[in-house]
Amino acid sequence: MDDASHALYKFSNDGKQLVQTIGTVGVTGSDATHFNRPTFLAWLPDSSMFVSDGYANTRVAKFDKDGKFLMDWGQKGEPGGKEMRPAYFNTVHGIATDPQTRRVYVNDRANRRIQVFDENGKFLDQWSIGPVGSIYVIYFSDGKVWGADATTRKIIAWDTQGYLQYAWGGEGLFPGATDGVHGISVDQEGNVYVASWDGGWVTKFTPKPGADPNKLVGRPLVLAQ
Repeated sequence: MDDASHALYKFSNDGKQLVQTIGTVGVTGSDATHFNRPTFLAWLPDSSMFVSDGYANTRVAKFDKDGKFLMDWGQKGEPGGKEMRPAYFNTVHGIATDPQTRRVYVNDRANRRIQVFDENGKFLDQWSIGPVGSIYVIYFSDGKVWGADATTRKIIAWDTQGYLQYAWGGEGLFPGATDGVHGISVDQEGNVYVASWDGGWVTKFTPKPGADPNKLVGRPLVLAQ
């Protein structure tokens, strides 16, 4: 994803060949073939793809496994960070999916809340992240929604009803700092990778031997072939 060019690029596994472009490069818009500074991607097991088109636009766009546009939802909210109406957004800056329930979690960053929808954009729930929080990115794994908070510099876990579970990390230049995290991912061994926008680095966290599996981020979603 290149928010500056308003497009998504799909490459071969080795990164050598561009195989697909979604969006119109260098041209902004808010329809089936245009984005305006998209932010993040999320998938369901059948490879349906959801795009948070949210630095300038205020919507979620859904595509099928071949990149065909299916639908979108979302409207621009009132400024000031107090918008509470369903499906109104101010800075759609993160998106995550639950592979079992097929729910879509949307980080409505400027309004300090996470909104929950079904896969066709029907509003289901929302929760506040607190008066001082600012979540940069969210990630779903093993029944939890994980978020990187720019205010506390911590990685936070909520359950699927929005109840806080625990948090870890902190600000600094030391190994293991989680400062300004703009990306979270895991590998098949359960190692966690976080990309620090403020620090300019990627950090790898490995599960400790004997760690409580309920407190680990978990393993990645495996997409259908």
